[in-house]
Amino acid sequence: VIQGKYGTGNPPEARFWEIDDDPKSIIKIDKPHFSNQKVRDLITDNNFGQWLANVTDAKRIQVWHSQVVWKPPGGGKKGYAGWHRDIQYWPFWIPDGVFTAWIALSDVKPESGPVRYIQGSNQWENVTGLDFFDKNITEQDKILQGAHKDYKVISATIRKGQVSVHSSLTYHSSIENTSQTSRVGMVVHFCTDYAERISINGELTHYLDGIDNQSICPTIYKK
Repeated sequence: VIQGKYGTGNPPEARFWEIDDDPKSIIKIDKPHFSNQKVRDLITDNNFGQWLANVTDAKRIQVWHSQVVWKPPGGGKKGYAGWHRDIQYWPFWIPDGVFTAWIALSDVKPESGPVRYIQGSNQWENVTGLDFFDKNITEQDKILQGAHKDYKVISATIRKGQVSVHSSLTYHSSIENTSQTSRVGMVVHFCTDYAERISINGELTHYLDGIDNQSICPTIYKK
């Protein structure tokens, strides 16, 4: 999919990296499960769905978005993702009942630029001044220290095939990959039976129009 080869004949929803772009930049492609059956099989596996249900105490798991993210080594700050909560970018959901699973497609070591979570931050009030697209993490760290002086950061150093899960309210970020190999992951945004949508106006009004289409947003577990 990254190389523009779509086994199903269908392109992904969006590409944020093209073949002639900077090879040191993060590669991110939205909904690659449109384009590759193996990707679709991975994120729709029933055992995976049942495990997510156990982790989130849910009776139903539905994938509403997926991304493949490839962070090459040696990219410096190009590999940064600023501190943020996913719900900042999901105005069409209430925070409860929506989560993100991060599937490691390569071993993720401390030097790989793993996803970093702030322990307990899903219980915090909103901290202003934090943004995924802001690569000045030093300044963001100062903001966090001003709001929560003794916060604890946990890095998701996981092996290939392992999964980390976080709520839509968990603050997380990542820094550069200083290892010798690329950090590759599949991001699965999913909703549960207790998730609730919000009616909105503007640019994202129709973003979830495909929620009832199983080819777009497959239900992967139902009790």
